[in-house]
Amino acid sequence: MSIYWIRFRGDSAAEVMKAVADALHQGEHGVAPDAGYGEKTMSEPEVTTSGEGYLQSNLQTLYTSWSIDPLRAEPPADQRLISRLRVHVQHLIRRVTRWYFFTPWLQANEFHGAVVRIIEVLLARQQQFQQQINDYHYRLHAAEQQIHLLRNELAITRQHLMELKQYHAIHQAKSE
Repeated sequence: MSIYWIRFRGDSAAEVMKAVADALHQGEHGVAPDAGYGEKTMSEPEVTTSGEGYLQSNLQTLYTSWSIDPLRAEPPADQRLISRLRVHVQHLIRRVTRWYFFTPWLQANEFHGAVVRIIEVLLARQQQFQQQINDYHYRLHAAEQQIHLLRNELAITRQHLMELKQYHAIHQAKSE
């Protein structure tokens, strides 16, 4: 009895049959898969986004702080007169120079808003892709288990066939 290992890429049954026929005709036995292929279990952990909470918190921070307010003055850390006076001077300087900085400020504000929206879309797509990858891992594991079971059934069927052939040969020899 000979075993032929055929690796085939494609999804057409006719092409599979042609590849099998070619291998049989040429006598190519192929290379067996790695030992223990059927017993391989999915020991690797599923790929998940471990930093998802981190990403969500930073996305929230982006949402709250992407806009630049040119007139915003930080409140003083202490209540001393000099600190409050500094804040008021900053506010006055910003109001006086607002006409000069308005265009670059508007451009930076629009850019920051676009970056936040793009990051949100990319994060959503990354999560979708991660879910698809997890689904594919599950499907692959299920397919590997089915292949293992089918290989075992095939081996048992071949063994029964050999026993039947031997039984038939013994009865045929007795009848002659």
